[in-house]
Amino acid sequence: MARPLIDQAMDLQQAVSGLVRKFQFRDRNETVAYGLSVSQAYVLRTLSEHGLLTMGGLAAEMRLSISTMTRVVAQLDRKSMIRRTPDAQDGRVCRVALSARGQAQWQRIEDELVAADLEVLQTIPSAERETVIRAIGKLSEAIDIWREQKKGGGES
Repeated sequence: MARPLIDQAMDLQQAVSGLVRKFQFRDRNETVAYGLSVSQAYVLRTLSEHGLLTMGGLAAEMRLSISTMTRVVAQLDRKSMIRRTPDAQDGRVCRVALSARGQAQWQRIEDELVAADLEVLQTIPSAERETVIRAIGKLSEAIDIWREQKKGGGES
């Protein structure tokens, strides 16, 4: 018989909290070594994945306010990690992309994170690795669905 859903939800909360803490510390250790905050590194990652974004689009991707995003982008601009371009049609809109320096910096960080993930995956039996990866992906998708339902006023 399956355990009650509330018990599973409590176990999920505990497991995810522990995993997030461990990844945050790992990310912090890697990014601080490059003179970046975790937020700055996530901006580099987001711009690497999406290319040119408006400040509003970047803030939405990062789930941060535009004022917070503006501060983080200004810090990256001072480090020559990003390029800001005014929109041709609307001068109030600013588009942001990685500079060559920012792309190179993100690539170094990503290479180290992937190397660490390789070592972590080697501790999981090979027959279980794909299952673990798929489960984390499904969890991420479920969170996206839940957020969309909440945003749209739908019931979960």
